[in-house]
Amino acid sequence: MKLNPIRKKGRGRKGTLHVTYYALVSLLGEPNATDLDDPDKVEASWGFECTSDRRQAFIWCYRQPKAMCTTWSCDGDMSLLRDLFGSALELSTYRM
Repeated sequence: MKLNPIRKKGRGRKGTLHVTYYALVSLLGEPNATDLDDPDKVEASWGFECTSDRRQAFIWCYRQPKAMCTTWSCDGDMSLLRDLFGSALELSTYRM
């Protein structure tokens, strides 16, 4: 599956990923959307799109140092995130 970075951030948390920063960098490259977030709250943020079907997803770490973060917020197409991360993805049960 080929992924392209996109300059967008998530709107709100739909799920949680239980992975390390280094695992994300290995798959997605360096964070590409961090500057779009509040620098006092987010140290690392990605936006990306699957080239074959244009599904988009967003991942960020909220109020934790990126190198120590193992609980990441995520938004976008949950099926894309499930394809990439399998059981490391936990869907949110709370909806506003």
